[in-house]
Amino acid sequence: MNAKCNLVTVLLLCCLIFPGNAQEFNWQDLVNRKQYAAVIAHADSLTLTDSSNYEIMNAIGQAYEGMLRYQKAYDYYRLCFSMDTTNLDILNSLARMATNLGRAKDAEQYFHQVLSADSSNFYANYQLARLYFQLGEYEKAVDAYEKLQAQNEDNTVLYRAIGDCYTRMEQYPSATTAYFQAYNLNRENAGLAVALVNSLYRMGAISPDYISEGIAICDTALFYNPGNRQLLRSKGLGLYIVKEFVQADSVYSSLLADGDSTYLTLKYGGASKYYAGLYMPSVDILDMAYEQDTTSVEVCLLLGSALGKTYDRKRAYDLFDRAEKGLEPNRFLVNQLLAFRAETYQKDGRYKEASRLYYEAWKKNPERLDFLAAISHMYSEIDVSKFQSEEDRQRGLFILVLYMNESLKKKADEKTMVFSRALLQSFYEDMFFRNVAEETMIDPDGKKSKISIVDLRNLINQLPETSDEVKEMILIMEREKKLKHKNN
Repeated sequence: MNAKCNLVTVLLLCCLIFPGNAQEFNWQDLVNRKQYAAVIAHADSLTLTDSSNYEIMNAIGQAYEGMLRYQKAYDYYRLCFSMDTTNLDILNSLARMATNLGRAKDAEQYFHQVLSADSSNFYANYQLARLYFQLGEYEKAVDAYEKLQAQNEDNTVLYRAIGDCYTRMEQYPSATTAYFQAYNLNRENAGLAVALVNSLYRMGAISPDYISEGIAICDTALFYNPGNRQLLRSKGLGLYIVKEFVQADSVYSSLLADGDSTYLTLKYGGASKYYAGLYMPSVDILDMAYEQDTTSVEVCLLLGSALGKTYDRKRAYDLFDRAEKGLEPNRFLVNQLLAFRAETYQKDGRYKEASRLYYEAWKKNPERLDFLAAISHMYSEIDVSKFQSEEDRQRGLFILVLYMNESLKKKADEKTMVFSRALLQSFYEDMFFRNVAEETMIDPDGKKSKISIVDLRNLINQLPETSDEVKEMILIMEREKKLKHKNN
C-alpha cells in the first residue's frame, strides 16, 4: 500500500504543470556531472508531458539515488519500469534500490528477472551475490561469485569476495586460498593483505609456518603502504604470537608514538614490552589497556606482575585477586554442563556415571534438590526386594536418605516425601526382620558409609504419612512395572 501511495504521489507531482519547458533542460548532463541537487530543484518545472518522458524520470531517479534518497529514487524507477517493462537497466536500478531499502526479497526477484532475460549479465550476477552475502546466505554467495570468476579470470575483487564468504563460514583454508589468489593479483592493496594475514593467523593452530608467512606478507604490503596502521598491528600481533617480543615491542612502540590508542595496541603493546623485560615502561601502557577493559585476565595478570616487580605491590595483590576471579568458570554454566551430561548418561542407562555427575552438580549448588531427585529416580523401587543387586540397594538407600534429609531442611513438597517414606519403610522393615542394627550405603562417588536402624526410624517418623491416594498410586506403579517386566 505504501509503495502504491508513493507512486501515486510521484505521478501527481509529475502531472503538475509549471511554467517553462523541461524538454529544453539537459537533465542527464547534470546527472553525469553529479549535480544531483540541481536536478531535483528543476523537477519543480515538470509539465504533464514531462511526466511520461522516460529519460527525464530516469534522470530524476538517478539524482535522488545520488543524494541517497533511496525511497524517492525507487518510486521514480518504478515509474520508468511502468513505461518499459523490458528495460534491464531499470530492473537493475530497482533491484539496487530495493537492496538499499532492505527489501531483500524484492531485490532478489528483480535480479532474477534480469537474469532470466540475460543470464550472463555481470552486474545482476554480482549484485545478487552481494545480496546473498548481506543476507548471510554465504554458500549461495560463493556459488554466484565462483560462476562470475569462471567467466572473469584474474579478478581480484571476486577472489576477495569469495574469501570473505569462506571466512564468515569459518572455512579458513578455503578463505586463505581465495585471499592468496586475490593478493597475488594486487599486492598493493593494504586491506586485502590484512584479510589474508588474519586468515593465515587463524591457520597458525595447524602450523606456526602460517604465522611466519603472515608476518612476511605484512612486510611486503608495508613496502607499498608504509606506516599503514592496520598492517603494523597485524605484524605486531604476529611477532607477539611467535614470541618475538623485542621486535613486537618495536612495532607497537611505533604505533603508540603515532597516536594509536586502540585497545588491542595497548594490550599487546604493553604485553610485548613486559615480556621483553621492560617492566616499568609496560606499566603505563597496560594501565591504559586496563582502563578500557577491567575484565581482561591477561591484562590484570601482567599489570599486577609489572607493578609487583616495580613499585606498587599493594595494587598488584588487588589485580591478582581480580585476575583470579576472572579465571573462575561461570557457576551456572558449569552446573548446566554437568546436568546435561548426567541427563545424557541417564537416558543411555549409564546410571553410575549419571548419578556421579548429578551428585557433583548438587554439591556445587546444594539448593538444587532436583539433582538429588534425578539420582533418586534412577535408584527407586516399589520396595527393597525389587532392587536388582545389593549394590543398587545400597546406592538407593544412600540417595534416598540424603534426599529426604535435604528435603526436610528445605521444606520441600510433601508429595515427594510421602512416596519416599514408603520405600524407606520397606528398608526399615527389611532390617528389622533380618535383625541388623546397621545398613551399608554407597554414595554416587563410590564411598561407603553406615546408617543405623534407629536413625532410619527417626528419619521416617519426620516424613509425612502415606495417604490412601499415594498407596493406590504405588499399587498402580507396581502393576505397571510388572507388566513392563513381563513384556520384556
